[in-house]
Amino acid sequence: MVLIEKHLWRYALYRAYLNLVGEASKYYLGWLWWFLEPIAMTGVFFVVFTYLRSSGMEHFTYFLIIGVTSWLWFANSVANSTAALASAKGIISQIRLPKLLFPIIVVTAAGLKQGFVFAILLIFLGATFGANAAWLALPLVAAAQLALILAAAATVALACCWLRDLRFIVNSGLTLMMFCSGVFFDINALPPTLEEWMRLNPMAVMIEQYRTIFLHGALPDLAWCATVLAGCGIWLYALRWAYQRLDVELTRKVIA
Repeated sequence: MVLIEKHLWRYALYRAYLNLVGEASKYYLGWLWWFLEPIAMTGVFFVVFTYLRSSGMEHFTYFLIIGVTSWLWFANSVANSTAALASAKGIISQIRLPKLLFPIIVVTAAGLKQGFVFAILLIFLGATFGANAAWLALPLVAAAQLALILAAAATVALACCWLRDLRFIVNSGLTLMMFCSGVFFDINALPPTLEEWMRLNPMAVMIEQYRTIFLHGALPDLAWCATVLAGCGIWLYALRWAYQRLDVELTRKVIA
C-alpha cells in the first residue's frame, strides 16, 4: 500500500529533520531534551510509586522507563497531529499537496526522535540485562506501534481539521488513556475482568510486548503484532481514500 508518492516521502523526511533541528535549537540543552523528557517523567512516577506508594516490583525503574518511552512516542505523535493541517496553512494555500503528507511529517519527526531515545535505552538495558535473541523481535513490535501511531495521527489530523475543538478532547483522552495503558503498573496483576478491559487499549498491550522482550528476555506475542499491522494497514488504506476524497474540502477548511 502506497500512502503517498515516493518523492513526497523524501520531502516528509526532510521536513521532519528540519522540524527537529528547529525544535532543538530553541533550547539550551537541544537534542538532550529528547532523552531527558522520558527520564523526567520516569523520575516523577518512580518517586510516587516507590516512596509514596511502594510498588514492590523488581527493576521498577526499567519497568517504568520502558512504559514511559513507549507511551511518549504514541502520545506526542497523536497530540502534535491535531494541528498538523492547520499549521501547514501557508504551504497548503500555495501548493496542492496530498493532505495526508502533513500528519506523516509529524509522525516521521517523532519517529526520528524515538530512534535516538531507543538507541540510548538499548545501551542501558543491554548493560543491565544483556542482549538476547528476543531482541530480534523488536523491529516487529516497533513496526506495529508505528503503524498504530500513523493511523491514529492521520485520524485526529483529519477530524480536527473539521472540528478544531476536538484537539482539547484528544489531549484529555490521551491523559485518560495513559492511566489505562499500564505505564506505571503491570496489567497482569489486575483482577481478570479488569485486565480484559485494559487489554482493549492497544497501547497497554504494546507496552507489555516491549517489557516482555527487555525484562523477561522472551518473545512478544507475534500474532498480536501481526494483527495490529494488518488492522492498521486497512485503517490507513481507508484514511488514504478519505483524504483523497475530501481533498478540496480540506483545503477550504484549512485556509478559511
